[in-house]
Order: sequence, then structure tokens, then C-alpha cells
Amino acid sequence: MTKIQNFINSLQDRKCYHGEPLEPEALIVAQKYLYNMGLGSIPASYSEFLKHYNGLKYDGSYLFGATVDDDLDIIDKNEQMNKPQNCMLLGYNDFDLLCYNGGKKQYQIVDRSDFAVLETYDENECGSALSEIFKL
Repeated sequence: MTKIQNFINSLQDRKCYHGEPLEPEALIVAQKYLYNMGLGSIPASYSEFLKHYNGLKYDGSYLFGATVDDDLDIIDKNEQMNKPQNCMLLGYNDFDLLCYNGGKKQYQIVDRSDFAVLETYDENECGSALSEIFKL
């Protein structure tokens, strides 16, 4: 079982709010838009997660998707929220940001106040990064 699947399984008994099912066209639009913003492409491992939960919020933690929900839209949040340069914002909680650094091919847990990198996860460790931002 993959770490993403472990994370998804850990959500089964929780009352989480999630966006509408992922539409392939919406993911393509988000990919192009984020790429044109200079942020690169949504990592394949995170795109896999979006097939299960296209944006997710639970107990003060948020993960963004290719959705029209303003709280969960990855394009809107990357335009509106403060984040480290050259990193794609994928989610946040009260204290930290979940970013993807395409240049380093890493998921990063970043302090919201000073953008210090607190934890790093390789591209294949998406589930671990998601669990960390959700404090599971």
C-alpha cells in the first residue's frame, strides 16, 4: 500500500469537506496556469491524490485542488497567499504551508511566518507530506 493510500485511508472515518470530483479538463487548465505562473507542473504524485480528493479541508488544514471552491482552488491560492518564491503552494494549516519545490523535486513543509523550510519529502513521499500538514 502506498503512503498516499495510507493517508487516504486515515481520512475515511473523519468528517472532511472536499471539492467536487476531479474533472480532467480542470486539472489540465490548472497545470497550464501554474506553469505559466513559473511554478512548473503539479507533481504526478499530488495529481494522483487529487483523483481521490480534489481539494480537502479538515480541522484547520487545507489541501488545494483543481476546483471552483474558493477555499480549495490551487490557482487562486497560489495567486493570493504569501509563499516562498518558486514554490507551488499545495496546502496549509494554522502554522505551516505545504509547498512543492519543482527545482528540487521536493515537497516542503514551510513555516508560514518566515518561510523557513521545516521538513522536506522526496517527490515519491507525497503521502508523508500530506500527513504532516494534516497532523495525522
